[in-house]
Amino acid sequence: MNIIQLLSQQHRILLIAVMTLSIAAAGLSISVIAFIDEYLIPNAGDATFVLYAQFSALILLLFILGTASHIAITTLGHKLVYQMRRTLIKRILDTNVEHLESLGTARLLASLNSDTASITSAFIALPAIIYGLTLSIAGFFYLAWLSLPLFQIIFGWLALTVFIGWLLLKRTHTEVMHAREAEDALYQDYQAILEGRKELRLNRARAQRFYDEEFSRDAGKNRDHDIRADIYNGVNDNWVNAMILGSIGLVFLLTYGAAWAPAEVAVTFALTILFLRTPLSNLVMAAPSLVAGNVALLKLRSLDLADYRPSFSDPDTALADNWKTLDLKGICYQYQAIGGDSGFAVGPVDLSIHRGQTIFIIGGNGSGKSTLIRILVGLYDAHDGQIQIGNQVIEQTAHAAFRQLFSTVFSDFYLFPALLGPDGQRAGQEDINTWLSALAMTHIATVDDSKLANTQLSQGQRKRLALLVAILEKRPILVLDEWAADQDPQFRRFFYTHLLPELKNRGITIIAVTHDDRYFHVADRILKMDNGQLQELDHQHHACDVLSITGR
Repeated sequence: MNIIQLLSQQHRILLIAVMTLSIAAAGLSISVIAFIDEYLIPNAGDATFVLYAQFSALILLLFILGTASHIAITTLGHKLVYQMRRTLIKRILDTNVEHLESLGTARLLASLNSDTASITSAFIALPAIIYGLTLSIAGFFYLAWLSLPLFQIIFGWLALTVFIGWLLLKRTHTEVMHAREAEDALYQDYQAILEGRKELRLNRARAQRFYDEEFSRDAGKNRDHDIRADIYNGVNDNWVNAMILGSIGLVFLLTYGAAWAPAEVAVTFALTILFLRTPLSNLVMAAPSLVAGNVALLKLRSLDLADYRPSFSDPDTALADNWKTLDLKGICYQYQAIGGDSGFAVGPVDLSIHRGQTIFIIGGNGSGKSTLIRILVGLYDAHDGQIQIGNQVIEQTAHAAFRQLFSTVFSDFYLFPALLGPDGQRAGQEDINTWLSALAMTHIATVDDSKLANTQLSQGQRKRLALLVAILEKRPILVLDEWAADQDPQFRRFFYTHLLPELKNRGITIIAVTHDDRYFHVADRILKMDNGQLQELDHQHHACDVLSITGR
C-alpha cells in the first residue's frame, strides 16, 4: 500500500475534490500562457484596458484555485496523519502483549516516531507532487496542440529524462530503505543508553566501548545511507533541470535549423517549457519524501499489528459473577527455540483456584512464574490446554471479558496517574482517601481530581500507588508480582499481616509472587514453580507428590 492508495481508501471524495482543484488550477495556468501568446504578445503595443483586466482576472482566479488546491491537499494530508496515528496506537492497544514483546520497544518507538514523521513529510510534499504532475500533463497537451511533430521529439527527450530519473529514484528508494533499517538499530542504542544510564555512568570503559563500537557503528550506517540517498536525489534533480533546459535548445534547433515549426511556435514552446521547469523540478525534489513515506508504510505493515477496530468495547461475553472456581487444565506454553537449544516450556499445569483464596507463588529465576502469571491473567495465549470459570470454558472470543477479572501490579509496572473505579470512571474520593491512609501515603501522594499529581517518588512508594490504582478498580482477583520486595521491613510486615487479610475479607482473591517465607502462614496455599512445572507446598515447604494441583 502506498500513500495515494491510503488516501483513496480513507478519503476518496475529498481526494477527488483535491484532484479536481489541482487539474483546474493546472489547466488555468496553461490558459494564462495561451492568453499571453494569443493576445498580449501580438498586441503588446496597443493592448486595451479590457485585455489587461481579463489577464488580471485570470491571474486572480489562478491564485484562488491554486491556493484552494494547496489548502485542500494540506488539510487532507494532516487529517490522514492524525487518523493514522490514532489508528496505529489503537492497533497497538489491541495487539497481543506477547507479539508486542517480540517486536521490542525500540522497533515500536522507531515506527511511532520515525515512520509517522516520514509519512507526515510525504503528505507535506504531496501538494507539490500532485500540482506539478497535473500541471505538467496539461502543459504537454498544450505543447501537442501547438505542434505535434515538435512535441513528439520533445516528449521522447523528456521520456529519456524520466527513465534515467526513475533509475536514480530506485537507487534513492533502496538507500532510504537501508537507512530506515539502520534506524531500528539506532533506537535500540537509544533505549540501551537511557535504560543503562547508571551502569554507563559508573563504568566509563563500558560507555566508551558502547559509544565507539555499537552506537557509532549504527549511526554511521544510517549516515552513509542517508548521504547516498541524498546524492542520488541531487543527481536526479540536476539531471532533470539540465535536460529541461536542453529541450529548449532542441526546440530552437528543430525550428530554425530544420524548419519544423514557425518561429512564434518555438517562442511559445520555450516559454511553456520554462514555465513547466519549476513544477517538474519540484516534482523530482518531492519524490524522495514520497519514497520515504512509502517505506514507512511498509515498515508499519511489517509490524503485523491487530486489525483496526474503532471501538474499545469487546464482544459481549458474559462471565458468571458468582463464579466459585477458576481452573487451568493441561495448560502448556512453549517458547521459541533459539539456536540449537529447545525453547523453555511451561506445563502441563493443572490448577484450581477457589474464589476468596490467598495464594502465594514461589520459585527461582527462570522457573516460569512470570509466564504462568501472564497466561493466568490472559496476556499470553496458552499453546495447549484450557481455562475455565466454573463450568464455562474461556474461548478466544471471551478472552477480553476474562481479563476484566484481574487487577495487577507487575514487577515492571507502569504507574498511570488516573485513578479509575470499576466502571472506568473516576474513582470516588472517599475510596481514594481510605486506601491512601491504609497504604500510608496520605501525606506523600497528592491527588487532584482523581489523578495523582506526582509520581516521581521512590520505587517502594510508587508500588504503593500502583497497588492503590489496582485496588480502586475493584476487580475480583488481584495479582501481585514481588510487590513487597521494595518495601521497608515495617510496611512489609503490615502488608502481609494486615493489608492482605483486609483485601481477603473484602472477597478479593489474591495471587502473589513472593519469596517472603516469614509470611507464608498468611497464605491459604503455596505453589512452587520449578523448571516450568507447578507443585503445591505445605506450610513447612514440603512438596506434594502430585503435580496436578486441585483446590482444597
